[in-house]
Amino acid sequence: MTADRVRELKQLIADLKERYGFDEDRPDPVALAEAMHVRVRYFPLGGLKGFYLVLNDIPFIAIDRDLPEEIQRVVCAHELGHHLLHHEEAARGFYDDYDLYRMENRFERDANLFASLLLLPDRAVEEFCRPENRGLSVREAARLRKTTEELFAIRLSAEGIDTGVRFSRFPSG
Repeated sequence: MTADRVRELKQLIADLKERYGFDEDRPDPVALAEAMHVRVRYFPLGGLKGFYLVLNDIPFIAIDRDLPEEIQRVVCAHELGHHLLHHEEAARGFYDDYDLYRMENRFERDANLFASLLLLPDRAVEEFCRPENRGLSVREAARLRKTTEELFAIRLSAEGIDTGVRFSRFPSG
């Protein structure tokens, strides 16, 4: 991820906040998606965490209803990233996410970066970097922020902070 891409996505999120007026500290990606006329639905999806598709010009986000609520938020933010960044491509197919944190292609990297920037504002990074929090692990910081270690690591990476967290699989619910 480049610094330019991070700046672009931060600006996009600032524009969304101005237009839709969400709480920066605890944005609700479902409410944001619905305000943008994206239908969000919950289904039992087995091993699939969620997917985004456009059907008859109607954008949909499907989320596994059996996932914990905090993971559902991450999945929704990730799929919303696909809607905002890859809408044209999705009109020709759909994005499925068995493995939410796949980073091998631009589309998944963009969706992960968008989700991390939306759900973890600059303040979350600043808090993590405070001297009094130096002993805090990424896992502990993520738990305090009610998100996943992987998403928090992606967010820190966006600021140039290498956490040493390496991943390719989404943690099981």
